[in-house]
Amino acid sequence: MAHAQRPLQLCYESFDETPNLPQLRIGNERIAGFHAAVVAHALQQQQLPYQLHRLPWRRCLAEASRGQMDAAIGVGWTAERAENFYFPLLQQRPDTEKRLTFVNYYIYALADSALHWDGEQITGVHYGLAAPKGYVAEHKLKQLGVLQPLDSSIGSGLALVLNNRLDGYVLPGSVAEAQLAEHPQAHKIRKIEPAFLRQDLFLAISKRSSKLDEPSREQLWQQIARSRVMLFATRFQCPFLCKRSGI
Repeated sequence: MAHAQRPLQLCYESFDETPNLPQLRIGNERIAGFHAAVVAHALQQQQLPYQLHRLPWRRCLAEASRGQMDAAIGVGWTAERAENFYFPLLQQRPDTEKRLTFVNYYIYALADSALHWDGEQITGVHYGLAAPKGYVAEHKLKQLGVLQPLDSSIGSGLALVLNNRLDGYVLPGSVAEAQLAEHPQAHKIRKIEPAFLRQDLFLAISKRSSKLDEPSREQLWQQIARSRVMLFATRFQCPFLCKRSGI
């Protein structure tokens, strides 16, 4: 059973990593990001107390894997992560009906570069490509043999592309669009089709946390599926009201 007297501690990516997340009103709170808003709505419907923390993504995952956080919001399934986290499963695979949302990652390169991605292979690589630390896209670049690891912040990747220090940088489309919207050199950057990676994102619950037993986890994921549908409909079927209210 869930221990309601002990608030669940949940984390997701920091403001520096995703500064332009939409603000949604959930109950009496304003939540940054659709995926976090879905979780907040589901927890409120289940009458589970909680606290949200925005942390650097690698730290969020590390603290959740150790049980210092009870869950991480917006986690893509991998076999490695499944060793430390509970995911909603269907026939031993992630149950996409219970996802929070999905995200498309794209490669961003100089407009005149020779870099090419056909959905299976990357060609025209000279310096290597990068993705934000801890993202599944970084692992995929490593598998393809083109990763140039970075220790810098998420916002510096496009700058390195512009300065010819990277061939390309992989980002979620919405994040890149926000970064490029007011960038004075945005015209020098192109988005390479097709998408480099499509990833379903889940509420991943720490296996080292004892606050939610198996029935409680399953009830929460089922509620997440309902909350996602409801919030999506609210957000996209009432654009004027939603903009005014912050939904």
